[in-house]
Amino acid sequence: MAGLGLLSTLVAVSPTAVAQDTSLPVVFQAAGPTAASIQSSVDAFRAALGDPNNANNPGPLPTGRREINWDGGDPNILDTTAPVTPFNVFLNIRGSQFTTPGTGLSQAPPSGGPEGGLAVLFNNDTYGTMFKTFSPSRLFTPVGSDRTDGSFFVPATNGAAPATVTGFGAVFTDVDQQDGSRSGKKRNSNTSTVITYFDVNGGTLFSSSVPASAGDGSLSFFGVVFQDARIARIRITTDEAPGPNDDSKHDIVMMDDFIYGEPQAVR
Repeated sequence: MAGLGLLSTLVAVSPTAVAQDTSLPVVFQAAGPTAASIQSSVDAFRAALGDPNNANNPGPLPTGRREINWDGGDPNILDTTAPVTPFNVFLNIRGSQFTTPGTGLSQAPPSGGPEGGLAVLFNNDTYGTMFKTFSPSRLFTPVGSDRTDGSFFVPATNGAAPATVTGFGAVFTDVDQQDGSRSGKKRNSNTSTVITYFDVNGGTLFSSSVPASAGDGSLSFFGVVFQDARIARIRITTDEAPGPNDDSKHDIVMMDDFIYGEPQAVR
């Protein structure tokens, strides 16, 4: 898969995926050196979730999806936000909350801006050139942890109304290792980054690796869509917490766009 843009629609569980539901989701995945490598897969995923992009409109709405690109639609936004958990910036307006067991979650460009971006946030100059964005100019990352958890709520309820979504997908940069056990973490995948989907009872609906592509700054996409709104939570786990150099022993990964179905109230 390295270096290729690949769109996959799966109707059966692959050796690198685990599903405990009798109705499997449709899977969309791609990886490659540029944004063009994954664009068709991202667009197909958006189409599967449905139009329109509901942006900041109050919910629940009967159709459509929500998107977060960490930039407010403005590539000139270069601020680095201080790590915080829970990360509630999009809780009320787009119905999603993100947490990490680490210090917190931050939005930052690879480099530059008034706070210096990822290079300064993690005190690692190599981060300034290692990562690319799918939608300029900021990325999303946990600080002090390799884990990001997401939960869904009806938009405009400020987290008071738990919700489920039909699908969730995310863009990643620099998933470049094929072996997810370099740091002693034997996982259910052959890559370093895994997304797991949970139902309202905490049961695992689906879990799979994110496709890898060799070389610094590669881009990857992974998303699933179920026939109905059954995803209550997601968990993204990478090889290890950002900070070390990205090398043969450490696969450091950052996140870009999050795309998910319109949150529907839990009944």
